[in-house]
Amino acid sequence: MTQNGVRSLGRGELEPLADLIEQLELAERFTGDATIFGSDPVVRSPHRLGEASCSAHLLIGAAGAAIWEARGGTRTDIAMDIIHGLHHLHPTHYVEQSGYPNKVRAEFVEVNGVFPTRDGRYIMLEAGPPYQKLLNGYLNFFDCGNSKRSFAREVAQWNAEDLEQALADAGLPACRAFTREEWLAHPQGKALAATPPIEIVKLTDGDPVPFRDHADSPLDGVRVLDFTHVLAGPRSSRTLAEYGAEVLHISSPSFADSLPQHLGVDPGKYDAYLDLRYEKDMATMRQLAATADVFASSYRPAVNERFGLLPDPLAAASERGIVYMSANAYGHSGPWKDRPGFDQNGQVASGFAMAEGQGGPPKFSPVFYLGDLITGYFAAAGMMAALLRRAIEGGSYQVKVSLTRSAMWVQELGLLDVAAQGEVPETDSYPADTVSIDTAYGAVTLLAPPLTFTNLTLPTAHRLVPYGADPASWPSETS
Repeated sequence: MTQNGVRSLGRGELEPLADLIEQLELAERFTGDATIFGSDPVVRSPHRLGEASCSAHLLIGAAGAAIWEARGGTRTDIAMDIIHGLHHLHPTHYVEQSGYPNKVRAEFVEVNGVFPTRDGRYIMLEAGPPYQKLLNGYLNFFDCGNSKRSFAREVAQWNAEDLEQALADAGLPACRAFTREEWLAHPQGKALAATPPIEIVKLTDGDPVPFRDHADSPLDGVRVLDFTHVLAGPRSSRTLAEYGAEVLHISSPSFADSLPQHLGVDPGKYDAYLDLRYEKDMATMRQLAATADVFASSYRPAVNERFGLLPDPLAAASERGIVYMSANAYGHSGPWKDRPGFDQNGQVASGFAMAEGQGGPPKFSPVFYLGDLITGYFAAAGMMAALLRRAIEGGSYQVKVSLTRSAMWVQELGLLDVAAQGEVPETDSYPADTVSIDTAYGAVTLLAPPLTFTNLTLPTAHRLVPYGADPASWPSETS
């Protein structure tokens, strides 16, 4: 499966990965080497998609290896094949249940797409897999039928900026298509360009919280309270489970994600219901947060504010110091920081989709996804790096990532000449390594873990149960 080329961190050939390791203050703590087998292009695109995914995964591996060494483990090298990197940009496309595909299929939702406007520009509409509230919002806004033709007809009556603002005022995820240059000149683009792709901010001081002795894995004994939804957030906490953390996912009995989403991003977790509209459940949530090492959230700040789950209050109430992960669409400062958005909104706003369009209409990533997965992987690496900082210097930390900043980072890797790509396939047609796990849903097929380690064996994180199947308590307290 490997394409030509073998590059290593130790030989100075993986500069984007080296930069990320430096930004997360891991350069002195990860003592192994990292290798990518193969090079882009592996799919027809102006972007270095394989290297982007591999770099994000190897960053996770470096953080995990650094923690493992800090806990007395052996130095380990890590490696990844670039074809595995491509697969892991769209892992939901490989999910099967009892031998049948069970995909999110957001790319086939009628409202999801880029539509031309009256002034010759384009606007991106998105309702997710779909979420009924968002789909109803678009249908009511445009007062039209649920078809591409209907949405295109209505969008064509608007100028792009006016429609973008009107939809934002209605709470709907929409954005104009920008070139990269236009986006970097936009106030939100400027705000994002001034921040790293993974931002770690210290919230409070505190005593160091060393990792416990006699660990079986890098995150053995780490408690993660997972208050995430869609793909990027739950993918990040699934990664922590894969490195040995005890992950308790909390969802609402009234607003759970779809089964295909759940199958793809929640293996390895415990899954409990809490209805935070009720004080009894809210008190349980606060107690869980106070005893957690990590709180992961991909809800908008307005949701977290409504329930008192913002970073500063949770850090103040934490018993030992907490790592708080925030993932959103457009970043954590600037005029769009509170706007809703999905992976493809980030592609379209940042200029990524215009580059994919090669002078024509904007196009999504050739595997449809980009920001959800890169952001999820960045979030996981950031949380692990922050846990290591807490072990060394103490305190509470916030890890900030966003879908759009991740898409901007992919563009920062530089562009490839599509005209010179010859026989490179237009889609990901490479065979994939998969695993099958026995679950409450029957046999579920997933992509196999992409990294190889020379001196580290990760635990099998194959537990997969329905939403609400577990009590809202830490399993380690009841086992």
